[in-house]
Amino acid sequence: MEISTLTHLLRSVRESASDRKIIVFGSSSLFASFPDVDPELLGTAITLDADFFIDPDDQTLREKLEANFGENHAFHNATGHYGDFVDLRLSESFPEGWRERLVPVPGFQNVFALEPVDMAVTKVAATARSRLWRRLGKGGVERGMKDINTIVALLKGGRMCLDTLKQRLDGMDYEPSLIVECSQVMSEIKALV
Repeated sequence: MEISTLTHLLRSVRESASDRKIIVFGSSSLFASFPDVDPELLGTAITLDADFFIDPDDQTLREKLEANFGENHAFHNATGHYGDFVDLRLSESFPEGWRERLVPVPGFQNVFALEPVDMAVTKVAATARSRLWRRLGKGGVERGMKDINTIVALLKGGRMCLDTLKQRLDGMDYEPSLIVECSQVMSEIKALV
């Protein structure tokens, strides 16, 4: 995904949700902090979707947006990219203070994105959780190396500090098994930096 694709998607979503705050999270949120950086250098070049919260949350609106801009719907079929409209309760697993660190998305009012370190914490945890669930036989999606590669690209490019990532991750209140798995993911990241 590129900033122009995200902008096009946001303009379309904004027409249907003009009175709501929109929060971009996931890899596409990096474009708010680094709008002029090549997606290859951000590790977002292979990203096909943008993850959105609508604030305040509204399930009916989320379903409408998903039907128009979600995977395998009109926008996706026309552009190759799509939006995922997620229940705001997912943000309960985000680092403390994430709302205060939101980054305005250039060119939009009332549209914000996760700050890069907060995004990285969510990616480390999601990767760790998916590996843990698969090991425990609970299913889940194989996340592969995509998220790790995005974090490594940010660190190698000097766009994020490893110590800040570690500190924010250490501040999370995860169950012990997830803490261990997050530590393993962080070891892989360090080895690649």
